[in-house]
Amino acid sequence: MKTQSINLGSKIKYIVLFCIALTIFSSCKDYMEGKTFLVSDARMIDEYIEQKDTSMSVFLKVADKAGFRGMLHAYGTNTCFIPTNEAIKVYCQRMNIPSLETLPVEDLEKLIKFHIVRDSVKSADFIDGRLKKATMLGKFLTTRTIQDGASETVIRVNRQANILEKDINVANGIIHKIDYILTPNPKTVGEMIEQLPDNYSLFKSIMKETAMTDTLTINIGKDVWYTVFLQSNESFATQNITDKEGLLQKMKTAQPDYADNPVKLMELYAQYHVVNRLAYAADLAVSSAELTRAKNQVITLKSKKDSLIINEYQSVTTFEKGVTVNKNSEWTDMSCSNGVMIDMDGYIQPVKRGPQAVYWEITDQPEIKKLASYRVPGAAAVTFKPGELSELNFGGKNSPTVVYGHISAYNSNGGQYVNYDYLGVKFYPSIVQWMEIKTPVLTEGVYNVWICWRRMGSAGQTFKSSFKQDGKDDQILPNIIDFAEYFSTTNTPEVNLNTGMKRYNAKVGTSVVCSRLCGAIKVDYTGRHIFRMDAVGGKNQEIPIDMIQFIPVEQDQLWPRFDVAGNAIYPGTACDKIAPYEQTTICN
Repeated sequence: MKTQSINLGSKIKYIVLFCIALTIFSSCKDYMEGKTFLVSDARMIDEYIEQKDTSMSVFLKVADKAGFRGMLHAYGTNTCFIPTNEAIKVYCQRMNIPSLETLPVEDLEKLIKFHIVRDSVKSADFIDGRLKKATMLGKFLTTRTIQDGASETVIRVNRQANILEKDINVANGIIHKIDYILTPNPKTVGEMIEQLPDNYSLFKSIMKETAMTDTLTINIGKDVWYTVFLQSNESFATQNITDKEGLLQKMKTAQPDYADNPVKLMELYAQYHVVNRLAYAADLAVSSAELTRAKNQVITLKSKKDSLIINEYQSVTTFEKGVTVNKNSEWTDMSCSNGVMIDMDGYIQPVKRGPQAVYWEITDQPEIKKLASYRVPGAAAVTFKPGELSELNFGGKNSPTVVYGHISAYNSNGGQYVNYDYLGVKFYPSIVQWMEIKTPVLTEGVYNVWICWRRMGSAGQTFKSSFKQDGKDDQILPNIIDFAEYFSTTNTPEVNLNTGMKRYNAKVGTSVVCSRLCGAIKVDYTGRHIFRMDAVGGKNQEIPIDMIQFIPVEQDQLWPRFDVAGNAIYPGTACDKIAPYEQTTICN
């Protein structure tokens, strides 16, 4: 797009054009205020329609009446989903109206806003789900690629229209020509639940019986949004549930505290399937946990390739397979006036679990796991800046970074990182001042938190820590950790434990591989939370952090230990069963 040069001889002409433009722009109301516009010799949206493709001319007439011609002519970035004249004609016939232009201006304004996204959204940016940005009406459009006939695929928008011609580039944005008018769903989530087909009959009956359907129907407001996780009869059948009695028996096991209260059990079930926010599948894919309406109960989420997994749970001794979001379901990402629906391929329920120990390698970060060098001994280090790790954020001064590092081979004098890797952090008030890490899933309970590292630096390289849960006060852990501290190899494990120190590596005890108690935390509800570290003092020295362990206070704090292959090692394990296995004479 080439910007015109305005010479002295044409100043008067452009002044006149500018005045006309101001008059036109004034009809675009408050959403035009404060914007800067340039003049270009490329065709604007309205010019393209008038000069290149009059099959969309009726939409332009409607935009004129609604006061949007100025915006369609102004320089900026817009993505317009524009129905053809024939599409508008069909819509009017179905709605039994003479023409769109006979509708009130207020209705036309809403209609136009629902077809425009104030951003550049090419078809390459489409996913099977919501667009990355809402329309001017404040509601999201969804797209889905579907098979039309034996071989042809089409992009369907909002379950209402197919794209006839995509990615028409104009000076002020992109046009996608569509074959029907787009309209927001006027029905609430509760009303849409009532309209679900018969194979959702059990779910519908429970939601109605518990008055959850009424809640999702009546509650309407500017900031009132719901996401409802649906369960079809087929999903119930994966757990041999065919009726309400079968569901009650399942819930009694999951919630033994309410085994004698069937009303409460059904309420918990219904509440657990509702989240108080608008979350399409694309939003859930970047979330780790969603707090439900059931008190202190969360739904956990994990993305695996193209799948979105709900409530997968793993500890050292337990693995529970999760269920997948059914992205192909007609009901997944179904927009409603006050929320959205998400369909699932399996059964979920609120579960009462006791606290479970989590022995977590801090390098278990999504972006690090995608590296070709992930857990490859001796691989080159990789540096990350703030914002480059989705589940580990940090900040400070002087261009702070963290480093994903490896050792090339086992070394009993400190080279005993679990899986040979570590996260190098310059914890220092003048570099990395703070770091917040999203924890693995922690179940309800009280835990001791242990930080595990390879001793580096001089005295005073210290940090304090805190634990953060949504909706709860931050918990400040009492112990200041000194990364320059040595581990005592002469004290008994019990003596070290009494001083808040323990050995966590399995092969050889050494004074430079340390694990120190930060303090105890109370996890109020099962989910992923935030562990924060704040630098207190020290110097410019990179500290290799290996693990963070969350161990229930009533469980064994000393065992298991971990070898360089990531294995949990328990008392009495033979030396040749502790990696590196070939070194059988150096265990202690």
